[in-house]
Amino acid sequence: MRCILCSGAGNPPLVLYHAISSYQLLEVMLHRMRFHEKDRAVLILPDFIVKKYPQYQKLAARHFFDEVYLFPYLQIPHGEEAQILEDVARCYRQVVPYDIASFAQVYIAGAHFYFSLYLIQNQIRFTFFEDAAGMLSRPQQLHDALSKKFPVHAAIAQKYGLFDGENPLVDRIICLMRAQTRDVSHEKYVDFSVETALQTLAPSKRKKVIRFFLRRRLRGRVLAILLTQHFANLHIMSAAEQQRMYEDLRDGPLRGISLMVKPHPDDTLNYAKIFPDAYIIRQIFPAELLPYVFRNKPECIYTFDSTSCENLRGHFVIRKIGREKDARK
Repeated sequence: MRCILCSGAGNPPLVLYHAISSYQLLEVMLHRMRFHEKDRAVLILPDFIVKKYPQYQKLAARHFFDEVYLFPYLQIPHGEEAQILEDVARCYRQVVPYDIASFAQVYIAGAHFYFSLYLIQNQIRFTFFEDAAGMLSRPQQLHDALSKKFPVHAAIAQKYGLFDGENPLVDRIICLMRAQTRDVSHEKYVDFSVETALQTLAPSKRKKVIRFFLRRRLRGRVLAILLTQHFANLHIMSAAEQQRMYEDLRDGPLRGISLMVKPHPDDTLNYAKIFPDAYIIRQIFPAELLPYVFRNKPECIYTFDSTSCENLRGHFVIRKIGREKDARK
């Protein structure tokens, strides 16, 4: 049975968050600020996030969370399930100084990653965040993308219902309801909009969130933003195919348009070479912050099918572009 208080009577409840992606990091920051601001909050991030956010320690220094720990995912080989379970348990004990049963609430974004196996091993109930806006309705897409690069990982996550939140230990599923194509009317589903959370946040607090990701606002007058997607990184296509696809976009629908390119945080393609006349955003931050980071906000966004657009419709004209059928998976 879980202890409701972290260490004795009168202390605030201890809550745990886990996030993997840039979007999920922003999401759990906003969720904590809205629902657990007075509780003691611990955040677990993957060790590989340091490459994108070397300033991750500021999450604690600026009081977004009380404590932040890096889970050593890179030290866990994708081998036999029994060994993975043992490695996950060992990593947790080495990194996090709390018994897993001491958390009053556990919130897991990126639930298909191995940390969830430790919760399952210990029969810890938790709240499941969908992987990205609308992705709850497309679990097979998430499975297939992971399976191309890490088939063992994908098979284990599928076995334990960690793509669609169907694991019996999942108490609630947090998702953007308007982005779903499946029935989310059951009380188990909880609506959470990053867009609404940012809009309703006090301006001073919103600025604090933005400043974690960006030191200053973006300059430049352009008509549109191109949100890229990391198809090659997901093994949906090769890097050469992805480059050709964006070159076709440059020479076709985007020809002559004054453009700013916002690469996906996990996209490594050289867009300065593809779009030599465009302003390339070098800073890494969640696209959901775009409405608040410009001195002169562009009018519209071009994308193939970025999930970020689900939280940007109230701020930009969204123009989706089709891509070749053989690039779809």
